[in-house]
Amino acid sequence: MDRGWYFRLAIVVGSSVLGFLALWPSVDRWLPCPDIVKETFDNQINPGLDIKGGLRLMYEVEVDEYIRDRRDRIAEQVQRQCGVLIGVVPEEEVDEIDRPKLDEIRQRCKVERVDKDGGAVRAIRITFSNQEDAGKLSKTWVKDYFRDLRVASGVGDLVVDLHMREEQLANMRETAVRQSERTITNRIDSMGVLEPTVIARPNDGDIIIEIPGAQESSFERIKSIISRTAQLQFKIVDDESDSRSLFTTPPEGVYLNQGAQTFAEAFGEDARDRLRAYIATLPVPDDHELSIGRQEPDPERGGEGWRTYYMYRVADATGEDLDDAAVGFDPQSGSPEVDFTMNTRGASRMADLTGRSIGKRMAIVLDDRVESAPVIQGQIGARGRITLGAYLDRNELLQEAKDLVVVLQAGALPAPLRPANEQLIGPTLGQDSVRRGAFAALVGVILVVVFMALYYQVAGLVADAMVLLNLQLLLGVMSGIGATLTLPGVAAIALTVGMAVDANVLITERIREELRLGKSPRSAVEQGYARAYSSVFDSQLTTAIAGVVLWQFGTGPIKGFATMLLIGIGTSLFTGTFCSKVLFDWLVRGMRVQRLRVG
Repeated sequence: MDRGWYFRLAIVVGSSVLGFLALWPSVDRWLPCPDIVKETFDNQINPGLDIKGGLRLMYEVEVDEYIRDRRDRIAEQVQRQCGVLIGVVPEEEVDEIDRPKLDEIRQRCKVERVDKDGGAVRAIRITFSNQEDAGKLSKTWVKDYFRDLRVASGVGDLVVDLHMREEQLANMRETAVRQSERTITNRIDSMGVLEPTVIARPNDGDIIIEIPGAQESSFERIKSIISRTAQLQFKIVDDESDSRSLFTTPPEGVYLNQGAQTFAEAFGEDARDRLRAYIATLPVPDDHELSIGRQEPDPERGGEGWRTYYMYRVADATGEDLDDAAVGFDPQSGSPEVDFTMNTRGASRMADLTGRSIGKRMAIVLDDRVESAPVIQGQIGARGRITLGAYLDRNELLQEAKDLVVVLQAGALPAPLRPANEQLIGPTLGQDSVRRGAFAALVGVILVVVFMALYYQVAGLVADAMVLLNLQLLLGVMSGIGATLTLPGVAAIALTVGMAVDANVLITERIREELRLGKSPRSAVEQGYARAYSSVFDSQLTTAIAGVVLWQFGTGPIKGFATMLLIGIGTSLFTGTFCSKVLFDWLVRGMRVQRLRVG
């Protein structure tokens, strides 16, 4: 035997040993694995949802809320740009307009958010105070500055309505679903969950999430982290305006506190819902809003307390500019909190917001809930903190802080999620399914192995050895990358066995033809492999192309099947054309077999 054969043998043996070591941690329950192997190969084959059970969630993305939020942001830009249109501010100062100047613009040109047809149409209404200013607005101006909008009616009149363009609405709906998919994936990854499946369906406006192995104890926490919108905003509380005229006689269970600032408050289990219902009946100005935050409980009036904050609607700084977040602790009370850092743009916005609002209160609003509203003592830059209050148990606060860090680091959802279907699939169904699937795959493999050994004799035994080596390498690669094994994956393994045998059949038939021509076993093996290789490679390549298409465009089980198929094609080519050649060379060159039995 020449040195080349020993080198190829070393590759085969090394690959086999490496594949076994990578697979060993996955079969630890049947074949105990040493700690050193577990530390070196720390990944395992992960049973899929259909095998192990787990969590399956379906959420509908509230795209209308995303469109409304986008409309509201554009409306603020329209208000500022109208100041340039009517000559109140120059173009270069449009992003630096302060509140007194905005009030001056609103006196001549007021921009309002209008919902038509029961909220089906999100519109922006511009109301001019004089005809001269109204005559400056044109369709060309709207098209140049706001490509998402079109003029619906009123050009040249004192009242002009702008609507969102239909093509932009379609793009927004798809964007909302796609962004939600990416955010949910980031959140799940931050939790250390192995092999989750997140499927976005923009046409249906929903997202399907599958988490194999999720336990009932973590069910609620996972749902909370996934579905939390996590929109962080910093807004200035308007304590200077007289808001008493806003509040009508409150219903039972809601109280008006008319101290230094007037606000509504409620106590008890459903206090927040009562306040929400009450706020919905109040005539809040378009540029302001009433938000709800937690306050100190009052045992005499029901316990848990909530109150309202009267603030400006526009958020001058948001969580979009968040750079990092981490769990921290208040240096005085030791209570858990969330420390955050803004990026360069966010730090600039925060410094501008707090610099011009010293002495005022800044509300830190998370998902429409005021977490805190401290008084601004001085200019704030890139760093800040979110206090979670001292009204909960310390352990609950700590867990809330940790979960909040996860969602803030992963980014905010572009729109709220509405649960459509939530299932905790038990492992019993999975175990029954895997038993049936594994049994079917095992029967298929055994039938193939027996047929090859009986029909092709020695060549069949070589093929059988390559099938077993192929299975070991296939499972070893899966374990090495931490892949998920699903029932379609089991089917792909059975298919891979068939393809591996097919390669050996092509080679064996070519060797048989060469032997019939009277060639020696050594020459027949060389010629058989040389002439069969192109056919084997072409057949595997065409199958691989189909596998790539399935992997690229398939979802869930289809993608799992494609992954297993592609890995199997690689291992089949390696064992069928390389490893089997090493074994045949040993027979005809090392053992010097004079009569090679190929059936």
